[in-house]
Amino acid sequence: MKELTKSLENYLIAVYKIIETEGAARVRDVSEFVKTNAASTSEAVKTLTKKGFINYKPYGVITLTKKGQNAAEEKLTRHKTIENFLENVLMLNKQHAEDLEFSMPDEVLNRFVDYLTFMQKCSCKEPKWIKSFQEYTKTSKMPDRCKNCKSGCCNCK
Repeated sequence: MKELTKSLENYLIAVYKIIETEGAARVRDVSEFVKTNAASTSEAVKTLTKKGFINYKPYGVITLTKKGQNAAEEKLTRHKTIENFLENVLMLNKQHAEDLEFSMPDEVLNRFVDYLTFMQKCSCKEPKWIKSFQEYTKTSKMPDRCKNCKSGCCNCK
């Protein structure tokens, strides 16, 4: 079971981003960032504190624990990786990244992100089939170079 709900992840990332840009975060700042009321934000902050992601005392500043910082950075990296793949390879909009992240079981999501991370870091050039797939997606037609390919898609020119 996931330790954080989508809503709590959003609050944690908001705290992370506010601290990153402003140097400190307060409940009011987080509330404005996530566009919700102060009571909901206060409850989320209390829950994140209980779970060990942030440090907070009423009316004080919010700081991230090491666990919270690591979780926020991991979630932001995961989101950017998925978003990049969906936008630049599958040519879908950004909203699909969030939907995908919260609809997959953790094991599948982690493997998917591992695969995408490997593909981004691999020193091999971009597989040629990606451009062919993008063309196919735009036109709904198999590219001529793929129809005529005799030696497998990776050898298309």
